[in-house]
Amino acid sequence: MTFFKKNPENENKKRLQNLVDQTVKAAVPQGWRKTVFGIGGLSEIGFSKQYPNLLLVISSQGRGIIDCENCKLTERDYNTDWDWIDSFELTAQGIGILSNERIFISGLHGGGLPLMNKDGDSLKLMATEWPIIDIIFEPRFKSIYKENQAQQCFGIFHDYELRAYGFSYDGATFVIATSSEINMYRKEKTATTIN
Repeated sequence: MTFFKKNPENENKKRLQNLVDQTVKAAVPQGWRKTVFGIGGLSEIGFSKQYPNLLLVISSQGRGIIDCENCKLTERDYNTDWDWIDSFELTAQGIGILSNERIFISGLHGGGLPLMNKDGDSLKLMATEWPIIDIIFEPRFKSIYKENQAQQCFGIFHDYELRAYGFSYDGATFVIATSSEINMYRKEKTATTIN
């Protein structure tokens, strides 16, 4: 008689997939608004530290700046000499209002954006169905890894071709970028009451 041992890797994968399945499937987490920008040939992105609402976007056609507060492309540069990017140091020279700033970038060559903001919102990458990637939005210090909190997290991305993802330095914006678009999420302003 042969006894088969449980494969611990398969058991863990099933447990993680179960947690992903428990998340709220929503295009936009509660309290945020979403804007999508189509950008062909996108390779890297990076937020300014000096102006945290500005996102530098690098594609095969050059550089652009998106103002995340107003959801508009505000600057465009078609220079493809590539002497303004350092793929080893993972920085790129800004343009326009950001022309005096070297910006940390994330994308094809590596790098990373902040994965948590000061309010405790965070982004988690899960690859239980590789090559499909899930990005989970974890609100206010919640964790998908805690069985009783998975249902309070949001499954906001389930696709291929992930280039970069993360928060701006002020935490009011986060982005998920693929090779052809940027999904930009901006925190909704809460109304203040006057007594």
